[in-house]
Amino acid sequence: MTRPVSVDQLLAGDEEKKPKFLGKKRRLVESTEHIGSQTFKRSTTSRAGKYEDIQVNDVGSDSNDLRALAAKSAKMLREKNDREGKGRDAVGITDDYLGKHWSDKKYDEMTTRDWRIFCEDFSISTKGGTAEKPLRNWHELNLIPPDLLDIITNKLHYKEPTPIQRSTIPNVRNNRDFVGVASTGSGKTLSFLLPIFIKLSNRPPLNSITKLDGPVALILAPTRELAQQIQREGSMITKLWKRPCNIVSIVGGHSLEEISASLRDGCDILVATPGRLIDCLESHIVLLKQLELLVLDEADKMIDFGFEDQLTTILARTEALPNRQTMMFTATFSPAIEKVANGYLKKSIYVTIGGEESKPNIKQIIEYVPDDDDQKFNMLTNVFLPKYKSPIIIFINYKTTADWLFEKFKGTKFRVSTLHGSKSQEQREHSLKLLRNGKVDILIATDVAGRGIDIPNVSLVVNFQFPKKFDSFVHRVGRTGRAGKSGAALTFLGDSEDEGLMTSLFDYVKKNDVCLLYTSDAADDSLRVD
Repeated sequence: MTRPVSVDQLLAGDEEKKPKFLGKKRRLVESTEHIGSQTFKRSTTSRAGKYEDIQVNDVGSDSNDLRALAAKSAKMLREKNDREGKGRDAVGITDDYLGKHWSDKKYDEMTTRDWRIFCEDFSISTKGGTAEKPLRNWHELNLIPPDLLDIITNKLHYKEPTPIQRSTIPNVRNNRDFVGVASTGSGKTLSFLLPIFIKLSNRPPLNSITKLDGPVALILAPTRELAQQIQREGSMITKLWKRPCNIVSIVGGHSLEEISASLRDGCDILVATPGRLIDCLESHIVLLKQLELLVLDEADKMIDFGFEDQLTTILARTEALPNRQTMMFTATFSPAIEKVANGYLKKSIYVTIGGEESKPNIKQIIEYVPDDDDQKFNMLTNVFLPKYKSPIIIFINYKTTADWLFEKFKGTKFRVSTLHGSKSQEQREHSLKLLRNGKVDILIATDVAGRGIDIPNVSLVVNFQFPKKFDSFVHRVGRTGRAGKSGAALTFLGDSEDEGLMTSLFDYVKKNDVCLLYTSDAADDSLRVD
């Protein structure tokens, strides 16, 4: 058998082909020289089967370089197709090279990368196991019955779901417990009302027997104003819905006899404050035999208001129900909220909308006035109020201040009403109705109106007196700049403000302000953000 030809014989007489053994330094030098002078070639084939070389010098991994290469490839193929009479859009060729944006794809074409970009676009983050994909629009997944979809899109004109709505609806359809963390004005109310209506659409209406077994859905809210607001928003849908659906709210300020009368015909959805609900449960006015969905709205405020014991009592009472699904919504995920969620929710999915980079679209205005209410009032009416349209909310700490301001405004062109703890329930509802209907321009309120009340299109919030707790400041300011709209917050400060609160205010406006203004030369230097 003939021996194979040796390597030495193959390379004999050709010195250039003999292998070179280089030191480390020389290898690095030659490698750099080779890369610097390299011309990249790629053979591409046209549809006719012919080949052309595309040469791009010094193409790196930068996205701009890759786009340039894609554009050149597209241009050459377009020219060839034009010559052959096939004309194809170069933009489409570039899309094939880099991939289309998620908004240009069908649902089935979405890749893992597309969903990641989608969640980044809407600041959606999830934890707690496998989460369902968010809604891209109202109709795509057929999760909403046609009659409800028509009400939402055509009659109420909600063209696109908000981020919290995109996440909530698909994740609760399989009776999974849910925790949503989102700021005020983000559309949380509709995000839990829609799943309730979807669940009700699969059930027969109440009859003479089932109406005695209590509601199918129970919504807990921290304040009577928020509970009644949820009832109003739900009634906007039920009035347009062919299926009979009764929504009732039970809150303080109404006697048990009045509540019993309102529940005589039964209810599909019950909205309540925790304390009043427990009163009705203990009096056997309300039963929860057929409860399937429990919603805790603004759970962090219920904890702040001292309702934790009542909240856990209600959760414990409903825990034994076989089909109970719990949804919790909160603006902050505090340790107390986490404790409740871990103790009473089962295998829940956690969805957070926004993050530290998410800032409210509110212009912060800080005005220093040395503890003189008359000077504050004159500056407010002459400098600020003429610049803003109604509705406007002025927050104060004491009802005596509210009454004093009400008298002062009688000599101006502004129409005002007041809202504080000494008002009856009917008077509170009347004051809010006047502001919503445009019968008054300004609402003067204590913090009772700062929690959960949604007055549409508030242009200006005024902190005539700085609150005793910084959380109250955040919730006051949250009455404007809601649902993606811009707003303004004017805060008066004096010489007697608490140093700790001023430090918190400094940190807040530095982190969240859109435009921090000081209209007084005497502005406190400790609050100035350079």
